[in-house]
Amino acid sequence: MKMKKIIWFVVLIILVMGGMWVGGNFYPRYTSRLMGFGFFLLLDISLWNVFISNLPSKKQFFSKLLKIAYWVPLGFLISFIILSFIWPMKNWPAILRIYFPGMLIPLFIWKLILVISMLLGVIFSALLHFFHWLTKSRQNNYKLSRFMISFGLVIATLMSVLMVSGFIFWVYDFKVRTIEVKLEGLPEKFEGFRIVQLSDIHLGSWYSDRPLIKAVEMVQAQKPDMILFTGDMVNYVTDEAYPFEPVLNQLKAPMGVYAILGNHDYGDYVSWKSEKEHLQNNEQLQDFYHKLNWNCLNNSHSIIKKDSDSIVLIGVENWSAKAIWGQKGNLARALQGVEDVRTMILLSHDPTHWKAEVIPSFPGIDLTLSGHTHAMQMGWEFGKHRWSPAKWLFNEWGGIYENKSGNGNMQYLYVNRGLGHIGFPGRIGIKPEITVIILRKE
Repeated sequence: MKMKKIIWFVVLIILVMGGMWVGGNFYPRYTSRLMGFGFFLLLDISLWNVFISNLPSKKQFFSKLLKIAYWVPLGFLISFIILSFIWPMKNWPAILRIYFPGMLIPLFIWKLILVISMLLGVIFSALLHFFHWLTKSRQNNYKLSRFMISFGLVIATLMSVLMVSGFIFWVYDFKVRTIEVKLEGLPEKFEGFRIVQLSDIHLGSWYSDRPLIKAVEMVQAQKPDMILFTGDMVNYVTDEAYPFEPVLNQLKAPMGVYAILGNHDYGDYVSWKSEKEHLQNNEQLQDFYHKLNWNCLNNSHSIIKKDSDSIVLIGVENWSAKAIWGQKGNLARALQGVEDVRTMILLSHDPTHWKAEVIPSFPGIDLTLSGHTHAMQMGWEFGKHRWSPAKWLFNEWGGIYENKSGNGNMQYLYVNRGLGHIGFPGRIGIKPEITVIILRKE
């Protein structure tokens, strides 16, 4: 019987990998994804044999339910791949585009926790059996592996319920965070200057404009002198932004609204029919900012004046220390022509830019404002005690950071946790953020 299973599994490997190879020949740009999916499918089938061998034999209905549940995440994934291949995601209705891929995350988290607990149960049972064999003691008939499955099932279900709750209760539970930043040499007229920073709106992930109306009202209630947006207006294409133009047009500040581009704003995550179409999409986003009367700083700067005093606002295109997110920004170009201005504020979407280039090469920049991380949309923050899986990717993932430059000047970075969401359509412990930054003279 075991030999028969082995033969069937070998045949299955050949069929799956062969199918992935044929698919890769027909669609070369999807070869790596197809091979990854094939590996994942074979791993899933391998774990299935271990899974069913540890199910409780006396509870037939419960066992059948778990068998079905085991394949639900893979079924969702296959359905998503087929549907997105036949019907491009950019054309999906908003609610389907947001929640279909979003549900994959809690489903696979459920399965991952369950499989890990099952494997741990098998390992612990084997170690216990080995211990009994060494000591020649009577083996306990209690099946540790089955206990671990039950334990894992409880934890996995609670985690999935928590994630789905993040879809419903916290994804639009906006939080206003107010901080004061003391800048050496800040001109007197800018003492108490109020900046509202927004970041990572990701309009392609909003099924309705109602939550955005609430966010805009909260921003305006802060009475900002200036509003700064640090990138990622859309997920994939500029078309996502158009339904929200009337709402965003309500964002006003006496000293203006300024913006930069984030990695998602370039349309680089879409397969375009031609480069001309790609460039047209990018031009449309620039036009969208123009219609909103937002000043988009593309490797450029603007002098902000109050009477005889002034500060300089610098904006760079997306620049990341991680190659995967690109390096379109040019800070040196953005600073060309800046003279006799002591206080400089930089808008740079990716916070890795701060340590990689700003600190070592531009010590005169006092404050950098970034976003990008979303703080992974999950974690906890209790006073000084805080954690997010974002820390595995970013040293600076949320809040204020400081560094003393070589010339003795203090440099600050503030990382906004994002107003919107992408991928996972929820928030757990990390609320969507509206930042109020009050400038103070050191």
